[in-house]
Amino acid sequence: MVWILTSLGTAIVLTFANITDSHILSKKVPNVFSYLLVMSIFQILSAAIVFAFSPFSAAADVTHFLGAVGGGLANAFALVLLFNCLQKGEVSRVIPVTSSFPIFVALLSMPLLGEILNFWEWLAIFLTVAGAVLISLQRDSHKQKTRLQNSFLLLLLTAFLFAVSNIGFKYAMEAKTISFWNVFTVNGICCAVIALLFSARKSTLLELKNLRQRTQKIGLILGSQSIAALGITLSFIAIGSGPVALVSTIMNIRPAFVFIFSIIISRFYPGFINERLTKDTIIVKLIGIAMITGGVAIISLSS
Repeated sequence: MVWILTSLGTAIVLTFANITDSHILSKKVPNVFSYLLVMSIFQILSAAIVFAFSPFSAAADVTHFLGAVGGGLANAFALVLLFNCLQKGEVSRVIPVTSSFPIFVALLSMPLLGEILNFWEWLAIFLTVAGAVLISLQRDSHKQKTRLQNSFLLLLLTAFLFAVSNIGFKYAMEAKTISFWNVFTVNGICCAVIALLFSARKSTLLELKNLRQRTQKIGLILGSQSIAALGITLSFIAIGSGPVALVSTIMNIRPAFVFIFSIIISRFYPGFINERLTKDTIIVKLIGIAMITGGVAIISLSS
């Protein structure tokens, strides 16, 4: 099915974007606001280009258009929280928790979109979410206790906002007069506006002006945003063509890709990202990956 392939494609592409973002935010820029300012410029330009080639239909329904706006705003706030957490934490711990959003999507899609899930699909959702949470566990070496990372609740809020955005985008694209390119445009404008609200200040402009290797670092941000734009486009195609709860769950395989690529990068390019890997954490994360992969397999077979 197209929505299964595009959902998997989304997971892979966004994995590269997340790892690149982690590198930029933790190693290249002084704070998240500098990143957001450059991101806002990219979002405005990309939205304008897409709008020029795919303008809105005059028959577009206002209610569904507002659904796209709501999805875009939720996605924008979620990205701000995500980038803030990526700057402070390990990408292989941050992404799994935010990937728990399928459970919120499933709960919201039933009353809002009328979708019905069977037993196996519910099992798949809980299995993938449980695997994502397991990956996020970390051991406190001082207290000899296993606990969730400090930003866990903030990341759950991020996951909830991603779920709301998926519901909003799905609702918007149910109207045949609103294409996924139109939703891309709305999302880009919303992301630009919210990013500017947080970053449009004199101090941020001065930080960018005085940034060492400014051209190279801005180029990295624009490159990461381009990769993310491809992933978002694939996600819109998947959301528009498949049941949103199951599409979101397949996208939830991203933690597995993040973990695998993080190990490879840490092995050959130490220090590229903030990633502390020990034998115990690798075993725990592998179990979590197996749970996530099992959930995706159940979804594919049940579809």
